Amino acid sequence: MSRLPWALLLCAGVGCQRQPSVEPMRQRAEVVAASRPEVSAAAWCDVHYSAAKAPALSLPPAVPLGPGAGLRVPPSTWVWLNLWATWCKPCVRELPLIVTFGEHLRSEGVTIENWYLSLDQPGPELQQLVRRHPVLAGVHSMRVSAPDELDAWIERYGLKAGTAIPITIIVAPNGKVRCVRAGSIAEGDYARVRAVLAQLQNDDG
Repeated sequence: MSRLPWALLLCAGVGCQRQPSVEPMRQRAEVVAASRPEVSAAAWCDVHYSAAKAPALSLPPAVPLGPGAGLRVPPSTWVWLNLWATWCKPCVRELPLIVTFGEHLRSEGVTIENWYLSLDQPGPELQQLVRRHPVLAGVHSMRVSAPDELDAWIERYGLKAGTAIPITIIVAPNGKVRCVRAGSIAEGDYARVRAVLAQLQNDDG
């Protein structure tokens, strides 16, 4: 039996079907104030690597969504890599929240960058979303150019082939993958994200 395209396997997951409507995004202060209790990195991540055993990040073939884009891990910088697509409703819904979380982390002194890796094919839907969210046209935003290689790529970091997006990958300043998590984040998750990053940073120390 022939394999379904990787994108269709992703949509077959719960994350891309019949998502309920949500209320408008709240202000950053409200998001942080409503944060849930802290949780360990091992519990929050589907795959959690210690600093000693973490694999190096090697991205799949990709092309920039904006001028000058290129995903490289700079020294002394953590990275929150977000795998998303326009056809994934949870991905689109959580996008403003990821931006807000990143801004708040930086305001608290965490040296971290948000990277975005789209699984879309070129087309008007992608162009429209990029226009609505200019961050997607920034220097840290790319689009996968070889979808057939995604299964092998995601398996390299501990997830099963066909795992539904959105997927979060947290990368340490040395370019090593420390946390891989499938599924979207919610407004109350900021404290959890902050606690996970603190644990990963302490492990590096």
